[in-house]
Amino acid sequence: MDAVKKILILFFGLFVVAAFGWIVFQATDPGGAALSTTRLTPRPLENPLRQIDPPSPEGSHAEPGEAREIPEKVVEVIPPSSRIQRDSISWKPALRKDNTAPNPENPVIAGRIPPVAGNPNNLFVSAANRILPAVVSIRSSRRISGNWFDSLHPFLFDNDEEEEQDGDSQEENPHGEGDIYQPGSGSGIVVSPEGHIMTNYHVVEDADNIRVMLYDKREYDAKLIGHDPTTDVALIKIEGENIPAAVFGNSDAVQIGEWVMAVGNPLNFTSTVTSGIVSAIGRNINIIDRRYRYRIENFIQTDAVINPGNSGGALINLDGEVIGMNTAIATRNGFYQGYGFAIPVNLARKVVDDLALYGRVRRGILGVVIEPVDDGVARGLGLDKPSGALVQGVSPRSAAENAGLRQGDIILKVDDREVLSVNDLQIKIAAHHPGETVTLTIWRKNKSYEVDVVLGEAPSGNNTAQNNREKPAVFRHLGIKTRELSEKEKSGFDIEQGLVVESLLSGSPAERAGLFQGGVIVRINDQPVTTVQAFEAEIDGAKAGSVVKLTLLIPNANTDDNTRILFVEVPQDH
Repeated sequence: MDAVKKILILFFGLFVVAAFGWIVFQATDPGGAALSTTRLTPRPLENPLRQIDPPSPEGSHAEPGEAREIPEKVVEVIPPSSRIQRDSISWKPALRKDNTAPNPENPVIAGRIPPVAGNPNNLFVSAANRILPAVVSIRSSRRISGNWFDSLHPFLFDNDEEEEQDGDSQEENPHGEGDIYQPGSGSGIVVSPEGHIMTNYHVVEDADNIRVMLYDKREYDAKLIGHDPTTDVALIKIEGENIPAAVFGNSDAVQIGEWVMAVGNPLNFTSTVTSGIVSAIGRNINIIDRRYRYRIENFIQTDAVINPGNSGGALINLDGEVIGMNTAIATRNGFYQGYGFAIPVNLARKVVDDLALYGRVRRGILGVVIEPVDDGVARGLGLDKPSGALVQGVSPRSAAENAGLRQGDIILKVDDREVLSVNDLQIKIAAHHPGETVTLTIWRKNKSYEVDVVLGEAPSGNNTAQNNREKPAVFRHLGIKTRELSEKEKSGFDIEQGLVVESLLSGSPAERAGLFQGGVIVRINDQPVTTVQAFEAEIDGAKAGSVVKLTLLIPNANTDDNTRILFVEVPQDH
């Protein structure tokens, strides 16, 4: 019986082997070559919308393995959760094997990067050697009140030093007993052999003392020359000799994908160099304090590692030229997660030059409210594609109004340079001083026009600063002085009541919120404004830190929409 079982098992095994051999035989082509994915040889990329082995419709003569063109609407992006078969992709060689001249008719080959002679590591080494002596370490301290941890800056200050101390998180105080001083660290870039150093405003904000250490370990006390909160740029100065200065590049020429290096003092590791590429340009990340009406953001995005302490340090190209100043990171845990941002150096240098020459930033302004141009706006206004910046409003008596700009215009170019975004327009205008003339190319009623605009001056705020902080100003009634409308003004504005803004203080909550001289306040917290006394009583009764809602009428507006809603924060002392 056991012998019979063994014979049956043997016959069954022979049957399986024979069946497998028959299947293999049937899977071969007439020439004997096995059908596999290796039979699908790479094809020229004339039409990328091609699909391998599509289901053949009835009547189709497409053979298995043959490429068939498909309509563009069928092509979809593969979702992240989908699995891609390794052998379904036909990779083209990156370089030609024969090393002959590239074919200009083939954009893939013609656009390839030429080989780098020698060791490419030398590019990074030489760039690092060129910039390192010009990047400094900045240590500061500021007097704080209340709970220490409530005052920590989310990017500048870290807890490494605090954890090393026993008891309270306060350092030894040379200024007197009872005060608490918060230490901070950052980086800076030497811009002149005379000792001028640019850094981020948040590195030295409210600092009572600033200490700078050079690459060669020399240390100096620094003086704060000035700052610009609207760009987060500050200028400090040390007194010393033989101070190496950085070489500056052109941030307008920065391209996505180019190699960059970030240099600074992250987490108190001095003179640290990391590398990456430019991930994007023209980023607006809403990091500048929204209290500043004329804030400007146009960041370079990079994946070079940036951490707390890198603020104010250099972002350089492989020539060792500074193209940006490291400023911020996008993170959920307070440390690097792949996204760093740097202020373009052309913008930072303009700010620093103004601070050194004038003690304040002198920035040109158009006086318009602008918005991005999306596909719907472009089609609605007759543009071939989304481009430029849409004018949503024109300020009375502004440079734009004087030049004849209107709501609904699209600003396409500034001095024949294309406007890529709202941020890009801000940068192009901010590069000019008040009184300078720029030529705008605008789109209006399906035609383009050129308009010469003499720029006005943007409010400067408090750009100059001293190391000794002064007592904050007290702004009574939000910092504005008002009067009631005359009967003639009521008739002209076609309203029954309101208050005219006669004057407002620079840097006041009202100015930061967007109020201007000549505007008419018609409502406060959705209630009609009748008298000056009633208006001031409403403000006096508001709680410090709360927000007052004002409805403002814009006289002589060129549009039917001549009102704006503004929100003004009530200061602590009011």
